[in-house]
Amino acid sequence: MKHNESKKILIVDDESEMRVALETTLKREKFQLTCAEDGKQALEKMEDEDFDLILTDVRMPKLNGLELLRAVKENSPKTQVVMMTAYGTIDNAVEAMKEGAFDYLIKGSGFSADVLVSTVKRAFLDPGSFIPPTPRSTTQMESLGDMKRIVTQNEEMKKLLQFAENVSYSKSTVLIMGETGTGKELFARYIHQCSPRSEKPFMAVNCAALPEGLLESELFGHEKGSFTGATENKEGKFELANNSSLLLDEVTEMSPPLQAKLLRVLQEHEVDKIGGRSPIPVDVRVIATSNRDIRKRIQEQEFREDLYYRLNVVPINLIPLRERIDDIPVLVDNFIKQFCQENGKSSIKVDSATLTLLKKYRWPGNIRELGNIVERSCLMCQGDTILPTHLFFDEELHPNEKEAPRMSGTIYEMEKELIMQTLEEVNGNKTKAADSLGISIRTLRNKLNEYNSSDPL
Repeated sequence: MKHNESKKILIVDDESEMRVALETTLKREKFQLTCAEDGKQALEKMEDEDFDLILTDVRMPKLNGLELLRAVKENSPKTQVVMMTAYGTIDNAVEAMKEGAFDYLIKGSGFSADVLVSTVKRAFLDPGSFIPPTPRSTTQMESLGDMKRIVTQNEEMKKLLQFAENVSYSKSTVLIMGETGTGKELFARYIHQCSPRSEKPFMAVNCAALPEGLLESELFGHEKGSFTGATENKEGKFELANNSSLLLDEVTEMSPPLQAKLLRVLQEHEVDKIGGRSPIPVDVRVIATSNRDIRKRIQEQEFREDLYYRLNVVPINLIPLRERIDDIPVLVDNFIKQFCQENGKSSIKVDSATLTLLKKYRWPGNIRELGNIVERSCLMCQGDTILPTHLFFDEELHPNEKEAPRMSGTIYEMEKELIMQTLEEVNGNKTKAADSLGISIRTLRNKLNEYNSSDPL
């Protein structure tokens, strides 16, 4: 990496006090500095001089930060851009990350000089020191290292993965929202593996799995003798995750006292152990997940609004499986390969009628439920093809599924619809329909008689 003296930074902010503060901090690091009052003036200065990095506010008169970012990326793609934003413009900052900003700093948190300098220096890393994963064009978005794969061919999911890669550089907190079984932890691990922290172990805590006392000790650690049963010193997950990433799974299940303690860690970047005498500084990238409606929890005063804003710096909303039906074939194929490999079985195919039935189900348990059903089907399948008769849905777990819009009704009604559709595809040939469905011609006739007798006159 070149000496700081050779690096030229353009500071862009319409507040003179902020410009002076930024300039004073970065001067100590011997950077070459130039200031501009707004985006328009910044572009004028860029016509006369090349800059290695632009440090710009989001909200400015004449030309705002996003407009400046687009102009910089169009005219000087190699110039790094770091955005500065207040809480009220976080959405704009997230949009900026999508459009190529290197990172962004939250003004409302009163970011420290260390955070500013660290962010700027990371932007100046030699290209070979950290190479982010290149965009993937295949249908299977493979993870790095020993991670499980994130499998998709859905365009919206690909955009989310690309966004996750873009924000992996920064240390900003990430809040991943999504229904149960959508792969929130996989996404969290993906962000970690794409980040400069990937060489450090990834840490995770399920906030819903432990009672308050144990969770506090698990997160923040304790000193020997601080409470009954504390027979030795214990490092909490925040200490263990120093210079790495920490997943707070189902963070909305955390009790109010622990929420307050977590908020302090996020604000001060230091941990207070139970029974400890002094705080311990930590550098941890926090990734939180939840399948709950957080805004409703805030309204019910069960979750702190200030903590929500601390966590929701980079929001990611995962797509439920019923909205990415085009992923079902590749997901099924992936689960089958996993099962066959783990159990030493020869390859298994999926009948087209089976896929049709799988696509019609609403998947309240999402990808996790799909994986369970595919594994169950592989166990039931004695041949080399999974047929509709090998599928067993957990309708007892979801008695209200018949009201779901993607389904034709109950499992009984889905079966009827599948049989009638298969008959239509083979022009009414009952023998071919029975073969495709994996049932005998006698069973098919019985089913048709049953449907005819249940139809209204």
